Amino acid sequence: MREIVLPADELNEFDLPRVCVVTGQTENVEFKPVKFAWYPRWTVALVIVNVLIAAIVASILTKRVKGHLPFTEEAYKRWWMGRVFFGLSFLVAIALFIGGCVMIDSGPGAAVALLIGLALATPIAAFLLFARNKGPVVQRIAEGRITLKLPSEEAALQIEQHLFAGQKKPSALDAVARSA
Repeated sequence: MREIVLPADELNEFDLPRVCVVTGQTENVEFKPVKFAWYPRWTVALVIVNVLIAAIVASILTKRVKGHLPFTEEAYKRWWMGRVFFGLSFLVAIALFIGGCVMIDSGPGAAVALLIGLALATPIAAFLLFARNKGPVVQRIAEGRITLKLPSEEAALQIEQHLFAGQKKPSALDAVARSA
């Protein structure tokens, strides 16, 4: 997967070429609505202090971007369903964990361990089976720009060429002049 940096306000069919961000295809491509959210990953460490504090800090620091990206119908459906299954896997994991906790006093230790192990494994398996490399992944949102990882190298190249068409590529002398 290749990273690409886009202006957050240019996620639309007027500013992007018609190339599927998942497959790189240029035929039967439609612009589909997307929503991305990003927060600094260090906020997860606050769970050690308190889950509520971690949730509040993460929600305050979360940045969101909405727009449209080019997909083939099949690629969009796979990406969308992957996100749905990954989200549902957390509900299944919570139910398994609660079941394991309820069985601690009355059930055999092996069953409890199995339920809690399944609770931990379910989101990981759902991610690996349904979500990984199925669509764009937000890496960062900052200063009006969004950094996405795209599964298609071809799509990333075409988007970069489209965005920077007509602009002079910076040379080594330009970089030295800017740093002085």
